Amino acid sequence: MHPRRFVFVLAACLALGRAHAEEGSKELQALQERVESLSRKLESQEKLIQSQDQRLKEQENLLTVYRPGGGKIAQGPAGEVLERLKRAEQQSAEALKAAARRKPNDFNMSIGAAVDTAFRYFDGNNAKADRPAGNDFQLRGAEVVFYADVDPYFKSYLVLSAEADAADNDEAVPGVEEAAIYTTSLSHVQVKGGRFFVPFGRLSPVHNHDLPFVDRPLSLENYVGGESGGDGVQVRALLPTSHFFQVTGGVFNKVGGEYPLHQPLEEIDATNSRRGGAELTYFLKLLTSFELGESHSFELGASAIEVPDQAKRRNLVNLEFTYRWHPAGSPLRERLVWGTELMRNEVRVPFLRDFTVDADGDGVPDDADGDGVEDTETRLLRRNVTGWGGYSYVEYFLSRHWSLGGRADFFQPADPTEDRTNTRNTYEQTYSLFATYRFSEFGRIRGQLNRHEYRDGDSSNEFLLQWTVFWGAHTHNFDQR
Repeated sequence: MHPRRFVFVLAACLALGRAHAEEGSKELQALQERVESLSRKLESQEKLIQSQDQRLKEQENLLTVYRPGGGKIAQGPAGEVLERLKRAEQQSAEALKAAARRKPNDFNMSIGAAVDTAFRYFDGNNAKADRPAGNDFQLRGAEVVFYADVDPYFKSYLVLSAEADAADNDEAVPGVEEAAIYTTSLSHVQVKGGRFFVPFGRLSPVHNHDLPFVDRPLSLENYVGGESGGDGVQVRALLPTSHFFQVTGGVFNKVGGEYPLHQPLEEIDATNSRRGGAELTYFLKLLTSFELGESHSFELGASAIEVPDQAKRRNLVNLEFTYRWHPAGSPLRERLVWGTELMRNEVRVPFLRDFTVDADGDGVPDDADGDGVEDTETRLLRRNVTGWGGYSYVEYFLSRHWSLGGRADFFQPADPTEDRTNTRNTYEQTYSLFATYRFSEFGRIRGQLNRHEYRDGDSSNEFLLQWTVFWGAHTHNFDQR
């Protein structure tokens, strides 16, 4: 090659190499700048991750729950709640398994008892007292209760009770006060049969020793006939509604432990007569309740007893109201109870009355034997007698042991021969103050003062001191809730 041409080609190659070198240097510099930028971003993100990890570790140390022997239970509040729920489910499953196992005493009965004694001072006359006036001790009741699960479908209970009889030298002869069978497997419905206390009103189905005061209000004694015992069948239904509403109905021979039995056996001709359906006692009750806030509740009920027989008619209607105050957040023992019952009683009562004899109808009374005394004859008459009665009481529970209360009671006696226009008072009235000290749920002592105002204007004062103990499986006190 010609030397000049060689030099030219060499110069051209050098120039081209310099250009490519300059261009490659620029690209390399740009690439280096990008790498440095990415490196800075990675360092920043790494620092952020490290900061977050450190924060998570600090929170984990604060919220992690450890077992007493070591080891983590859960991390964080959500994990702790889940772990607690898991433990609760396991414990519930174990409890259900234990409850489902057949135990040796599954069908053995539970036994309980109550002993109720009292001292009384009464300054009225004997004619107006159920026991002799003056100082008096009384065994008000000795009760033994048997409860049993018959099978998965029925339960049963038996109550044997005895109280001193003043007319029989204070002897206390035990008798069957209650003996009943009731269902446990029917949805919203319970069927009960036998001898038991009919839930008429609020306090009639309550045993004497479970009353909130010493004695039963005289209005209940006279209109119901003491405790509302009856032999028959009863159906109780809880309506499937969002609000509590209970309906109870039944049919009985009679209602009231001291109320006379309609058409007793000695009045029935065994060959030609029997007790008719109109001589039975029919019962109906409606009950509901309301809550106002967390501290106030009300119960409202209406009950009716009806004997439709025209010769021995009985119609008794009861309205009951119960208010309970229990301040929210306070101990369970602090509360107030206000109970009221109002009754309308109508009975068709037979009675005897003497009439003069006027056989010839001349308007002049006969004197058949000529002794100058008008002849008379005794006739059996019947008369509808209507009366009103009821009571109201308030009891305040100061503490776990002490409670104080007062009661007012009134009623009109069902005496068909009495001319009420000549009586001084329309009603017989009783005003009471009572105080209770509870040693425990198994024993208490109660004092009560009564002031009686009778219809003839007479009056009397009474002091009662009651001492009651419970033992065993005794559950009647639920009625004082």
